[in-house]
Amino acid sequence: MPATPPIPVVEAQRRIVERIEPLDAERVPITRAWGRVLAAAVSSELDLPPWDNSAMDGYAVRTGEVRSGSSLPVVLDLPAGARSGQSLPAGSVARIMTGAPLPIGADAVIPVEASTGPTGPGVFADPGEEVRFDVAPQSGANIRCRGEDVGRDTVVLERGVECGGPQIAMAASTGHASVDVFRRPEVAIVSTGDELVEVEAAGTEDRIVNGNAYGLAAKIEQAGCVARMLPIVPDDRSVTNSAIADALTSDAVVTIGGVSVGGRDYVRDALVASGVEIVFWRVALRPGGPFAFGTAGKRSVFALPGNPVSALVTFDLFVLPALRKMSGHTRCFPRRQRARLAEPVSTRSDKAYYLRCRLELDAASKEWRASITGPQGSGVLSSLVGADGMVIVPQGVDDLPAGAWVEFLPINDRVTWQEAVA
Repeated sequence: MPATPPIPVVEAQRRIVERIEPLDAERVPITRAWGRVLAAAVSSELDLPPWDNSAMDGYAVRTGEVRSGSSLPVVLDLPAGARSGQSLPAGSVARIMTGAPLPIGADAVIPVEASTGPTGPGVFADPGEEVRFDVAPQSGANIRCRGEDVGRDTVVLERGVECGGPQIAMAASTGHASVDVFRRPEVAIVSTGDELVEVEAAGTEDRIVNGNAYGLAAKIEQAGCVARMLPIVPDDRSVTNSAIADALTSDAVVTIGGVSVGGRDYVRDALVASGVEIVFWRVALRPGGPFAFGTAGKRSVFALPGNPVSALVTFDLFVLPALRKMSGHTRCFPRRQRARLAEPVSTRSDKAYYLRCRLELDAASKEWRASITGPQGSGVLSSLVGADGMVIVPQGVDDLPAGAWVEFLPINDRVTWQEAVA
């Protein structure tokens, strides 16, 4: 493949995402819908709430019969789960609990705290006893009306919504035991290199553990997809061709290593031999410049560099947004935020730099401060382990001084948590 100038990061992301389509839909039980994206809108099969009910523990009353200081007998006891359709006799009140159906004739609920029972203020009276009220309520007070939240046949969840706790609660509450979601992408991982061994062979002389594959498999599963780890591929042209052909039975393929210009880098040739159209190769990025993206029909292929940080960073920048779109997400990229550099950084203007950093909130200024976590070489995994995210130094920018404003790209959610309060 002839050498072409590396393209900017944003252009690479654009070319990838515009070629990705969501996968087909499948129906799953609501208990398995967490983290999945709805492939069809969900409409309510019920009114929610299904009947007029009390929003408080107290007494259901007719407002025309209650004055401040007046007393009335308690004739009904309505716990949550009581039968609906019961009538409130004139000149009486019903003891009622939160969520219980409002009796026919009642038009307000007085909280028990605003009443005095036989044993004292704020204490319930039993049926057959009288209760005195300290307030005169307005009609409709402390009542949740039928369909107040959701009416029958109302769309409650739109297509493309990710199912979290509130969404699953809504679907279940409106009568749905199952929902249509986009299928989880299966992602094949192809690791290349004579130097690699599996973790069980750690410590083998002249060999290194294929840690990249394990890390990327974890990221794939964390993204809600299915990781398919294939055996390590030696630096052999025919074996690489066979491995790529096997991997292309998955929805997406991630290769690790063998994509640069080394004499035994066979991945790009193997992709072409398997019918993959290479959309681009090389990005103006550090770490991770020798990255390639291609398609084979509806399948997408991401050829990642072999250095561990390069592989993980290019996965976050290019693969993860594509997998999110395959999974039905409409928001494919994490939100960035601004921070000040805690120290100067040295870069070159011919490419964008993504520098591993830790984020801390400055107590005095209330500004985020980004501190570089350590050496930034593409093989230094330890400085990525300790990072909250990456500071972005855009292409075209040279060295930056301490205090400069930069964009911060999160790679985990540690910064959204705080230490335990003593």
